Amino acid sequence: MLGYGRVTFVDLTSGKVREENLSDELALSFIGGKGLGLYYLYRMTDRYTDPLGPANPLILAIGPFTGTSVPYSGKAAFIFKSPQTGILGESVVGGTLGAFMRWAGLTALIITGRSSSPVYLYVDESGVEIKDASHLWGKGIYETEESLKKEHGKVSVASIGPAGENLVKFAAIGNEKWRQAGRTGAGAVMGSKKLKAIVVGASGINWDAHDPEGVREFTSSEIIPRAREAMASYFKSGTTALTSLANEMGFFPSYYWSKGSVDGWERIAWESLEKEVFVHPKGCFGCPTPCGRYSRSKRGGEVEIEYETVYSLGGLAAITDPHALVWLNDLIDDLGMDSITTGNVLAFAIEAKRRGLLDTELKLEYGDPEPLYELVKMIAFRQGIGDLLAEGVAGASRALGAEDLAVHVKGLEPAGYDPRTLKSMSLSYGVSSRGACHLRLMGYFADIKGLGGDRNAVTREKVEAVADLEEKGVLEDSLLLCKFTRTLISWPEMVKYFRLITGVNLSELQLKEAARRIITLSRMYNVRMGISRKDDRLPKRLLRESFRHKGEVRRITEEEMEKFLDMYYDLRGWDENGVPKREVVERYLPGLA
Repeated sequence: MLGYGRVTFVDLTSGKVREENLSDELALSFIGGKGLGLYYLYRMTDRYTDPLGPANPLILAIGPFTGTSVPYSGKAAFIFKSPQTGILGESVVGGTLGAFMRWAGLTALIITGRSSSPVYLYVDESGVEIKDASHLWGKGIYETEESLKKEHGKVSVASIGPAGENLVKFAAIGNEKWRQAGRTGAGAVMGSKKLKAIVVGASGINWDAHDPEGVREFTSSEIIPRAREAMASYFKSGTTALTSLANEMGFFPSYYWSKGSVDGWERIAWESLEKEVFVHPKGCFGCPTPCGRYSRSKRGGEVEIEYETVYSLGGLAAITDPHALVWLNDLIDDLGMDSITTGNVLAFAIEAKRRGLLDTELKLEYGDPEPLYELVKMIAFRQGIGDLLAEGVAGASRALGAEDLAVHVKGLEPAGYDPRTLKSMSLSYGVSSRGACHLRLMGYFADIKGLGGDRNAVTREKVEAVADLEEKGVLEDSLLLCKFTRTLISWPEMVKYFRLITGVNLSELQLKEAARRIITLSRMYNVRMGISRKDDRLPKRLLRESFRHKGEVRRITEEEMEKFLDMYYDLRGWDENGVPKREVVERYLPGLA
């Protein structure tokens, strides 16, 4: 079947490399990207696998759309057992990594073992080389990437910074300087293997398809003309346009989850960022409407700033100086940490100190970026209290006896959508396969757009709308596509592109069945790790504390949370504890029943 390449296994302990063919059956069952990586992860790990041990695989996978003329197809997926959460770890990265993987002829790179000294992998059409990285160890992501590109020419580099080397639990992998596989600690897995970077080269833009001219024609005649309208807001102002809406509606988590809006938010809204720090748009491979907001600070530093970082630093830590946001964001990216978790950790530290739960000489206060800049470095190098905070909010709160203060689900800190205003986010955070994630079920999109009812709806119709977004999203992470295409490349377009590339005419229902198979296997994996209904709830603070916004009390109750879970479990065919029923497993995963 066209559209797929080789699966390459690398054992860093022995230095051995082997390849295997990807069967058509496996490709059709799990599609690629997240789905395919999850299949291998399920086979290779169990409840006792140490996430930072040599047996935990770091899986880099792409899908049949990656690196082709399908627009918005520049993504790649990392899959692993998460050192931050202990469950399914996964993170999708933009940039150019996925495209170069496709052009080099790979669908998946599966890395196990641990090197005795720092190494990097060089991958191209001819295979994989394990190369010495001693000269790169200790360097930031920016310098590492620059050095490897200087040595190897036109390549794509995925690398870690000091945070990954020091096994910070939320360490990220960077690509093209400002694109990250950020969430759930992929960088720490790389660091545990002494793997500094993955360098992918290719002789040219080489991709196969059943009907390559058909792919190009469908893109140019149907998708691109509609993209100019459907994606206009992303091109105009990137994701930072959401800052104004979030503060006006009251879902912008602020002062460490105490309010739904930050004082002075207008200074970090797009209109201000555009005047103060914005330089030009920047996009991933294959993106005709780039959302990246390449920005530069007069304090020093340059970065692609986006909504989630504006929320995590500007809302939770109340930093409303746009130059300080870019300055902090630049440091976080170069050292190699997930900015969502980092912002949550910094704000948790501020609040814990305010309440007398954290002892530090740093003058941690909302709105003051200076001590936070120092604290970010302490975390990356595990110095002083940075060693404690490098465990993430869940780990740090347990050590401090501050678990009632902590905001996380399954060990992962939430994104910038308060579920007390956008109630579908309580379900999205609760049952997401990787913890409190906004991109797995995308309830925020349903609530803002009024899909299945307004933002307060706790109904079957709402759950069905969110479940449809989840199925579409898991296909986007497997094919791979940018999730911003959700209104542009929907089920019919996915079906057509899949046929043009692979030559296989799957129906819309068959694609949805593949999505449900991947969702079922994700849950089975997490059940294997000990996850059940008790873990699918919001943290105590969000269920027990409310806040006022524009005179209205915002809250989500435990009863509403339980109702959401009951309806979602029923829709997915899971029992009351959140375990897929035998008939569901037999339908989608007969070998596991």
